[in-house]
Amino acid sequence: MSRKARILFVDDDVRVLAALRRSLHSQAARWEMEFQSSPETAVESYRTWGPQVVVTDMKMPGMNGLQMVMAMRRTGGAARFIVLTGTADLRTAIDAINQAEIFRFFTKPCPSFLLVEGIQAALAAALPAPVADSPADTALDKLPVAVLVVDCEARILFMNRLGGALCAEEDGIVIGAQKVCRASTPAETSRLHALIASAVEAGEGGVMSLPRGSGSSLSVAVTALDGGDAAPKAALYISDPDNQPIPSADEVMRLLGLTSAEAKLAHALARGLPLDDAALEGGITIGTARGYLKQIFAKTGKARQAEVVRLVLSLPVTLPNGGTTGTK
Repeated sequence: MSRKARILFVDDDVRVLAALRRSLHSQAARWEMEFQSSPETAVESYRTWGPQVVVTDMKMPGMNGLQMVMAMRRTGGAARFIVLTGTADLRTAIDAINQAEIFRFFTKPCPSFLLVEGIQAALAAALPAPVADSPADTALDKLPVAVLVVDCEARILFMNRLGGALCAEEDGIVIGAQKVCRASTPAETSRLHALIASAVEAGEGGVMSLPRGSGSSLSVAVTALDGGDAAPKAALYISDPDNQPIPSADEVMRLLGLTSAEAKLAHALARGLPLDDAALEGGITIGTARGYLKQIFAKTGKARQAEVVRLVLSLPVTLPNGGTTGTK
């Protein structure tokens, strides 16, 4: 019996399958590969052949990739699933991550070396246990800010739609092997994971900015998430200044009942500045900034800097046309 890893490829476009077969020919020595153009036939092949990894297109007639994966999961097995999707199918791809425990997805056209790396990572990784959405998760999906919920090892358990779209850009924050969230560099990843550990183990967390190749930075607030009797979790509230504007200092002052100086400090923190940098930007000493922060805690009912940042990021923003952002 073959000891090769079994990889199943599914795409309704036979030309795509032919291209995959050609580009992955060099992997034939270590992978046993099967190519199916019918998702219904692929489900039966999954049941009888038992591949370790399934690579599928998302948009297919009759049964789309998400429906096919769910059908495969119902038959049992412990395969890892990788999705190839066009940018127009991004929303469905995010649903796939949340609903079907997709290991990784790539946008088309995907270079063969990236696909090979993804398959290798899928083969090496243990499949995370499914996590049911809770009412709290549903509420997070309505926030006007990107949210990732992670466990103590930074594995993503839930992401709202904005969080999924942000991760799909792979610029500043990415989904790595075993669904572990990572920053763009090892140093930033270590700092992010330290904040997550602090939130999960001690209820602390914190804030940081994540540089992006595009030049701007993401603002991230990491806080503990009350899981009741479940294992502790952390929530990452991520602001993308290019797509999700932060309320102005004047809006923060008006909405939270802060003084002008307190609002300017809260606004700077929400942009991802450390407290000492926020103090420098505001022309005040670090001691004065700490005093303002204590006053902000008292007025907002928050106890930690990351909680204040989360609060500011969730505030509605006045748009140029006079409307506001916010939950629906």
